[in-house]
Amino acid sequence: MKVAFVTDPLESLGVPTDTSIGLMQAVQDRDAEVWVTEAHLLEAENGRARALARRLRLPASQPRNGHPSTVASTWYTAGEPRRVWLDDMAAVFMRTEPPLDQTYLTATLILDLVDPAGTVMVNDPRGLRACGEHVLPLHFPDLVPPTIITADPRAIRSFLADHDAVVVKPVDGFGGRGVLRLHRHDPNLASLLETSTQDGRRAVIAQRFLPGVSAGNKRIFVVAGEPVGAVYRYPASGDFRIGDPTAEAPVTDRDREICARLAPDLRRHGIHLAGLDVIGPHLIEVNVTSVGALRKADTLLGWSLCADLVDSVLGTRKQRGVA
Repeated sequence: MKVAFVTDPLESLGVPTDTSIGLMQAVQDRDAEVWVTEAHLLEAENGRARALARRLRLPASQPRNGHPSTVASTWYTAGEPRRVWLDDMAAVFMRTEPPLDQTYLTATLILDLVDPAGTVMVNDPRGLRACGEHVLPLHFPDLVPPTIITADPRAIRSFLADHDAVVVKPVDGFGGRGVLRLHRHDPNLASLLETSTQDGRRAVIAQRFLPGVSAGNKRIFVVAGEPVGAVYRYPASGDFRIGDPTAEAPVTDRDREICARLAPDLRRHGIHLAGLDVIGPHLIEVNVTSVGALRKADTLLGWSLCADLVDSVLGTRKQRGVA
């Protein structure tokens, strides 16, 4: 059995906590071959998708702080690049980080040629294009804080007058980049609006600021439409934006309600793995492109989310002797 990963350059992955590395380790632990490529190395010929890829071999996981899934700092050896057909793979994990630029878009269009009936796509390339991480929640207006999308600074000023403090972020942003907290009486407001909207030429998301963020943003991991675990992430000192996972979080009835509402859409779009970000009762984002923090969450939750996801994708749970 072979599994392909479309990732950023291997040297850019963060050892030892990178989710993609954890997924590769879990695949290898199930006696499957790990093949790695990059978005710009995908190709199409005669209606089939292929990739210039390398087979990776990972050393055995090294225990660290009592956790068995931490990888060594020298974490792989790679074979020579060769062209492989992606429909020969049991699964393809699309793990390239945003932004969703032309290279990313072209990669998803090539991946459309892979028949999902024979190869599991995580996540389905059509779903990646359809489910904008900041925009998908707006299909559920009763779950999200008051929100607008606009390129007009005047519209943001009007929205700000109603809510006193708002968060502005790029529609295609990720990782907290370009996120601003605006106050109605900020003397720099005009300049901040000009910068964030590129003088009214770029649409941004403006959302009512939730003071509850200081009590933590919850990341809920959703596999095949079901919540499988959650962690708290807190702002760093002097920064309202969210940091790394720091504590296990309960999956509340409200969280399950949010997941149940989204599950039909996620399944319909082939979103096998999603990371839902919530603050209090409010849904903020639905991460689908390269859902991270799984390995960081493992040490907090006490089990391997990466292993559970791979088992779900490959159907290998029974092979592990797990009921």
